[in-house]
Amino acid sequence: MRLGTGDVLAVGEIVDDAAEWLDAFADVDGWDLQHVRRVRWFPNTAKSFPPRTLGGQVRTFAAVNVDAVRAWIESLDIPEAERNRDLAQLPGAGNVLDATELGRRLFIEGLPSEHVDKLMATFASLQRVASWYWNETKRPEGRPSEQETVCYLVIPLPLSLGWSQQTAAVQWNYVDVALFRGMPPTDATLARVVEAKLLGRSVFSPVGQAREYVLRPGREGCDALIVTDGIRYALHRRAGDNFSLEAYLNILNMRDSYPIFDCGGAVHAVLGMAR
Repeated sequence: MRLGTGDVLAVGEIVDDAAEWLDAFADVDGWDLQHVRRVRWFPNTAKSFPPRTLGGQVRTFAAVNVDAVRAWIESLDIPEAERNRDLAQLPGAGNVLDATELGRRLFIEGLPSEHVDKLMATFASLQRVASWYWNETKRPEGRPSEQETVCYLVIPLPLSLGWSQQTAAVQWNYVDVALFRGMPPTDATLARVVEAKLLGRSVFSPVGQAREYVLRPGREGCDALIVTDGIRYALHRRAGDNFSLEAYLNILNMRDSYPIFDCGGAVHAVLGMAR
């Protein structure tokens, strides 16, 4: 297990005789990874080599025929107890949701009927647009930009969930989309920060400037950071200066939960984004 071209995070052994197809890994931050092999990872097997030792390019899988790396691996003394320990039980998969079932569950959870109706219409439109963007053979090169993502994919969702043009500001003090619990729009009334990324970028890491925007003094009432590429939404709940993944929504592949991430699915994500 590598990071970049010089760091080894861990060494392990493949332990099964054949690959499995596990639906729990159908959407790992936008990746379809159902075709899996079990690996028993060994503790205390991290090591840093000079850059480019593991190759000049970062590949998902690559053979490493470097004498220094082979010699190090062969020198590892892995206890038999580690080689034979039981593997962790794999999590199950959340249930797939269609728009009708999502609307029914949201209404049961207390979302007003008018918001549910508006959301269903918005979802139908967003799913058509998202399907076009997601189709690499049809999507023009370079689209969508972050600005286009905000315009066509992001803004319609909060507007269907009770936020208004007055309480959903675009490019407010460098924040891609700022959601306010009331007027006037100030640091004190900031409720949510939405960070827009380019299509296909990770939404699971609330780092960088978006995190700093939430944690600035005077914004203690901002309790969530939503990271999205316009199709996938990750709701990161704030606890002091830290964030934890609370819910995940993929508008093209909605599920009610994600046990592998220990977080909620479409229902929790939508309720977390609602005003």
